Amino acid sequence: MPGCRLEREVIGTTATYRISGRFEGACAWDLARRIESEPLVEVLLDFSQVDDFVDYGVAVMANALLALKLKCIHLQGLRQHQLRLFKYFGVDAEEPGHREQEGPPLGARPTAPSEVA
Repeated sequence: MPGCRLEREVIGTTATYRISGRFEGACAWDLARRIESEPLVEVLLDFSQVDDFVDYGVAVMANALLALKLKCIHLQGLRQHQLRLFKYFGVDAEEPGHREQEGPPLGARPTAPSEVA
């Protein structure tokens, strides 16, 4: 049984998930499944009541957030260490949507000049 508690509340068009307790792998997998099946596009994850973060839980959550292309996820209540971990895994928790800017489409990238010997 996970050491955390997940509560869902809908405020307007935003689904808010409040996480409390110990955020570890099992809790992260559970939260990822809930967010994936969430019918609302706007989702707020509130970590302000988490007592203990396990780094593996942050890794699982970052991977799940990167896979959700059609949702706008907002994170709040994270400490500096967790913000840094999310960033290492490609999720900028301080920016709306939390994804690193993607590069231009493949066809739009400049190509290196070819060398002739």
